[in-house]
Amino acid sequence: MDVILLAAGVGKRAKLNLPKQFYKINGKPFLVYSMEKLLKCESVSRLIVTCQPEYMQEYQRYVDEYDIPNVVYVEGGETRQASVYNALQQVTSDKVMIHEAARPLISEEFIQEVVEASKTEDAVVPTIPIKFTVSRGGKYMSGELVRDELHNVQLPQVFTTSLLKAYHEKAKQEAYNATEDGSLFFHYGGKVRFVEGRESNIKITTPLDIELVNKLLKF
Repeated sequence: MDVILLAAGVGKRAKLNLPKQFYKINGKPFLVYSMEKLLKCESVSRLIVTCQPEYMQEYQRYVDEYDIPNVVYVEGGETRQASVYNALQQVTSDKVMIHEAARPLISEEFIQEVVEASKTEDAVVPTIPIKFTVSRGGKYMSGELVRDELHNVQLPQVFTTSLLKAYHEKAKQEAYNATEDGSLFFHYGGKVRFVEGRESNIKITTPLDIELVNKLLKF
């Protein structure tokens, strides 16, 4: 199975002086943590890494330093969705996994659970329950949402490649933009299976996330 590893983000909210995928804990970049965990999964054959061209030497340096095999680079797009679209053009496997370099705490067991579920489903998306109250509105509250019906979506996600490609083509033609691929898949009529995510599968977005992941990786 090919894996699209999203690693072209700038990470402005993390307030670092470099893209967050290159930030190091224990001397190792987040990017490498994700690469190593993914390639330990026997179902994964190749990593298609979306990257920023101006940092190409950095990507290759870490791939060489940590002896990461089977890596293909694709230029990232202006949006996350555009990056996935670009990477999908290189996918040759029947199923495709999508993950983010900004989630370095994934486990091999968790990856395999998602892969197993995908054997009978066209789209598998891990989620965790939302534990806090969510409301709708701008300056003032305009509505409330039922917490028990809401899910915090995680990655990695796995899709039937032909369907995801077709839906991305439609989205491009219609200028429809989704925040992640499960939502895009559902928008165009696809059936999305939820599986249990992991509380520890944190996406690094803010300085607080970095501090938390730093402690967990050193634990």
